[in-house]
Amino acid sequence: MNLTELITELATADGIGHIGTVREVAKKYLSPFAKITENENYLLAEIGEGEPLLMLEAHMDEVGMIVTEVYDDGFLSVTNVGSIDARFLPSQGVKIYGKEVVKGVFTSVPPHLKKGDTTPDFDLCQIDTGNKNIGKIVSKGDFVLFDAKPVSLLNNRISSKALDNRSGMAAVIKAGEKISQMKLPFKVILLFPTGEELGLRGARVAAYNSGVKKSIVVDVSFGDCPDVSPSKTAKLGSGAMIGVSPVLSRDIYKKLESVAKENNIPYTLEVMGGTTSTDADVISLNQSGIPTGLVSIPLRNMHTPCEVLDEKDVAAVSTLLAAYVEGEITNE
Repeated sequence: MNLTELITELATADGIGHIGTVREVAKKYLSPFAKITENENYLLAEIGEGEPLLMLEAHMDEVGMIVTEVYDDGFLSVTNVGSIDARFLPSQGVKIYGKEVVKGVFTSVPPHLKKGDTTPDFDLCQIDTGNKNIGKIVSKGDFVLFDAKPVSLLNNRISSKALDNRSGMAAVIKAGEKISQMKLPFKVILLFPTGEELGLRGARVAAYNSGVKKSIVVDVSFGDCPDVSPSKTAKLGSGAMIGVSPVLSRDIYKKLESVAKENNIPYTLEVMGGTTSTDADVISLNQSGIPTGLVSIPLRNMHTPCEVLDEKDVAAVSTLLAAYVEGEITNE
């Protein structure tokens, strides 16, 4: 399984709400080594036999928009689905999921006509489809996603939409491939829920009946960039970000750090004073409480069509997950 191809194919796929192609891409890669079940809220893959011990989780939805108004002149108004920074909306290309997929572009006021240095918001930005009969194809409530393809940068860097959290999915799937070659005395569950960007909804439901005794969530976190404090970010290329937080299992993050050291896997510690704003927050509260760890991938330009990561960090997370599971086998 080629990691570059896996990341880019997952990132190119679409997934918002219950629509999109991302779950089909995931199933293609998972089906050779895992038993798959799914519903609207999640995709679940099982590896091994016996009682489920550990769950590796990465959400598969991306941020996007939803149509709020359709105009006779070919324009659409939208509002955000998930947290989107409106500063970069002007001139961005999009895909609208109506009766058929329609392309459009956000309008932009020429700099010559701007009045003051104003930041646009969703109430002022409209999408131009160029189709005066757009109302026959697109309706209120249809989803909209950014139309951006992955770009290879220097030094193993990739830029794309939806690397949050398709890179996390890639790390879990790649780890799953390695885990499937181990002699497991227990079952490992790979979970890919929807709805993380809408308040961690999918994981809250999906983890409830999992029966696992512990879990590790994989997501993205803040990569280094100008004008942001280094204490709040991790450098791209520095490896896995192991979460440390009062809501996370101390045993798990200590074990993750130990495994990283023993296997020479590059890592940094990401210390948080409270909740993590990831699916780990709700998984840890499921049933009577599922001890949960968090491993993240440093990401620049989060929630934009041009997110940037270092592929080596995704590889480090995947290797760490597989090594953690191997350690669990030894402990059994």
